[in-house]
Amino acid sequence: MSYLLSELTIYPIKSIHGINIDQTEVLFSGLTNDRRYMLVKPNGDFITGRKHPQLTQINGKILPNNCLELSHPSNEKTLILDPVSFSEDYRDVTIWGQNLSAQSVSSEANHWFQSILGTEAELVFFGEGTQRFTSRRPDSPVGFADGYPFLLTTEASLEELNRTCPEHIRMAQFRPNMIIKGNQAFAEDTWKRIRIGEVEFEYVKPCVRCIFTTIDPDNAERSKKGEPLKTLAKFRKLKNEGITFGINMIALNQGVIQQGDKVEIIEFQTADQYEDKR
Repeated sequence: MSYLLSELTIYPIKSIHGINIDQTEVLFSGLTNDRRYMLVKPNGDFITGRKHPQLTQINGKILPNNCLELSHPSNEKTLILDPVSFSEDYRDVTIWGQNLSAQSVSSEANHWFQSILGTEAELVFFGEGTQRFTSRRPDSPVGFADGYPFLLTTEASLEELNRTCPEHIRMAQFRPNMIIKGNQAFAEDTWKRIRIGEVEFEYVKPCVRCIFTTIDPDNAERSKKGEPLKTLAKFRKLKNEGITFGINMIALNQGVIQQGDKVEIIEFQTADQYEDKR
């Protein structure tokens, strides 16, 4: 059976609801328009849905010229972001201990987000003057994603999780960029290099999951049972890493990928060993 790319998703602003797309250009730093914006506190520390789950209810729509239209159920006004109109000022921000310079957006955008969060916040953009690189591959650029530019999951792995999880878990809770179908559950652990459409990707590390996965992105409510982490901890806990689901990847070239593309496994690797305690 051939493997196929079944879904493509971008998250233009860190922690907002995902936007499903049919095709995209793959850049070394991530999918086009993925994690190009981030909210920060007055001191520059980044803000995410871990502490502000209402961010997951912000819906985005990509407009021409990379403009972005945003809406939230608590705010009757929509917000349109046009990079051409952004401030020329840059400010210091911090994401996972990394210090970098990010472009300020506008006071209008700040006020819109503050009305949703109920606290001071500033929206920043990954402008031309912003640079950030991954930790394990310091020559590989990345935007405002947690650590790596691409997150891949598979339908079969989600099915295996749901086989023993007391709550039904949706893939949106894991916030992947690329979803693959046709493989066996967790076969992605063995994929060292793959090709999707015009682009080759290389495995970097398993994706360690956090409390953000317990939030339903549609209603911003957290699982009272701590799922899916509680179930994953029984069979996907990796020594010296944590609870994992999905794999982090980098791109070896740039090009276009689209939903329905065949996925070719170019090189395999030995999978990490997990103990199943279910």
